[in-house]
Amino acid sequence: MKILSTEQIRLLDQKTIENQYISSFKLMERVATRLFEAISNRHKLYHSSFVIFCGKGNNGGDGLALAQLLKEAGAFVKVYLLQSKKYSSDNLRNQELLEDRGIKVEKFNPEKFSFSIKPDDILIDALIGTGLREVLPSEWGEVMDWLNQVECKDRLAIDVPSGMFVDGPTPVGAPVFKVSKVYAIHAPKIAMLLPDSAKYMDDFEVVSIDLDKVAVEEFESNYQYVLANIVRPFIHKPTKYAHKGTFGRALIIGGSHGMMGAAVLASRACMRIGAGLTTAYVPSCGYSIMQTANPEVMCMVGSSDEYLVTFPIVEKYQAIGVGIGLGTAKATQVAFANFVRENTNHLMVYDADALTLLSMDKRLLEHLGKGSILTPHPKELERLIGTWETDFEKLTLCCAFAQKYQVVLVVKGAHTAVVWPCGKIHFNSTGNWGMATAGAGDVLTGILTGLLAQGYTSEQASLLGVYLHGLAGDCAVKLMYKVNLIASDLIDNLTNAYVSLLNE
Repeated sequence: MKILSTEQIRLLDQKTIENQYISSFKLMERVATRLFEAISNRHKLYHSSFVIFCGKGNNGGDGLALAQLLKEAGAFVKVYLLQSKKYSSDNLRNQELLEDRGIKVEKFNPEKFSFSIKPDDILIDALIGTGLREVLPSEWGEVMDWLNQVECKDRLAIDVPSGMFVDGPTPVGAPVFKVSKVYAIHAPKIAMLLPDSAKYMDDFEVVSIDLDKVAVEEFESNYQYVLANIVRPFIHKPTKYAHKGTFGRALIIGGSHGMMGAAVLASRACMRIGAGLTTAYVPSCGYSIMQTANPEVMCMVGSSDEYLVTFPIVEKYQAIGVGIGLGTAKATQVAFANFVRENTNHLMVYDADALTLLSMDKRLLEHLGKGSILTPHPKELERLIGTWETDFEKLTLCCAFAQKYQVVLVVKGAHTAVVWPCGKIHFNSTGNWGMATAGAGDVLTGILTGLLAQGYTSEQASLLGVYLHGLAGDCAVKLMYKVNLIASDLIDNLTNAYVSLLNE
C-alpha cells in the first residue's frame, strides 16, 4: 500500500471524484459511512454518547456527516463546531442537514471555550485534518490541554490527531489532540508509522474509501505499508521432486558462554522457515546445548571454549547469519574483522554483536557483501549511522547508509522499517508489543537467513521475513496474553503465520 503525501491525497480525492463521476459531497458521505462501520466495531452505538469536535474544513465535514449516522443508530450525539467566517461548501451542507435532524451543534472559539464532557462520553476529533502546515496558534494550547486531561470513555480521531504534522516532524511543544485510536483514511500517514507518533496516538486503523485504483498507481512514493498482498506473491512453490538441497544451506554463527540461547533460537527459526540444511557454528561450550536443543541442526565448534576466536569457511552456504550471542571479546573482534574482509562476496545477515563490532570498526562496512541485511534495534542503529533529532532525519540517514553500502537495513520497532539500497522504505503492518521480549530478534535473524538460503532475494527476504515474524507474533497472542509471549512462541507459530498468509 503506497503511503502518499498530503498533497498527493488531495489530488487523489479529485481524481476519484472525476473518474468515479461522484461529487465531493458523496465522497464525504462514503467516508462517514466507512468511519461509522469502523467505530461500530469498537463501540456499541445504541445509547452510547459521542461528542464530536468539528473544524471548518472537510475534516470537520466528515465529523458532521458521521454525527448524522451515529444519531440514526440510536447514539446520543453532541457537536462542537469551530466558529469561523468561512467553512468548506460540504461542511456547510452537512451543518444544514444536522439542523434538520435535530442534532445539537454548539459553536466555540479556541480563545473562549466551554465544553461539557461526561466520563462515559466518546470524544471524536474532526478539527484540523491533514492540511496543517504550521503549529496551531497559542490559544489552541489551552484547548488541547483541557481535552487531553478531561475524563472520558475513549478518544478517537478522523484521519490524524489535530495539531500533528503528517509529512514531517511535529514541533516540540505543539498543541495536539492526543487520542487512543486514529481512523486513517485510505492509508496510514507516514508520521503515524514512526516512534515519535506514540506521544499523540496509541494506535491507528486504516479505513478504505475505495479511492480510484488507477489514479493511485500514477503517484510515485518511496514509502510503502506492507500488507499481505505485497509479500504473498514472493512465496516459492516447490515441485514434488524438491529435496533438501533445493531449499538451500544456511549457516548460523554465534553464541558464547551464557548466550547460547541466541544461537539455538536463530538456528531453530532458520530450519522452521524452510532452510533445507542448517549448520550452527558455536564455541565448544555450546556443542551439547545445540545438539540437544536442536537435533535437526548440524553443529560445528570453534577452537575456543567460551567464545569464538575463529570463523568457519563459508563457501558451501547460500546464506550466513552472524552475530547472535557472539560477544565482543578482543579475540572475537579480530576474528570477526578478518571474516568480514575475507567474505566480501557472501550474502549475510548481521545482527546483535556483529552490528556492535561493525560500529566499532566502520572500515569493515566497506567489505559487506552487496545485498546483505543488517537488523539493528534503535541503539545499534545509532552506533552505525549516528544520532538524529527527529524520526524523519533518521529515515534520511538510513537511506543514505543503505545506498552507500548497498545493504538492506531492517530497523526494528513497532512498524519495522525495511530500507532498500534503492531508497524505498517499507513499513511492516504485522506484530504486537508482546514481541518486545528477549530473543525475538534472534528469531528474526534465523528467519531472514533461512529465506536467503532458499533463494529469495534480499529485498524479498527482508519484506517476507519481517512480515511473517510479526504475523507469527499475532498468531501467538490469539492463544495467550501479549505479556506472556516469549521468543520460542514465535518459532512455534511460524507455520500458522504461513497458513494465515496463504489463505488470507
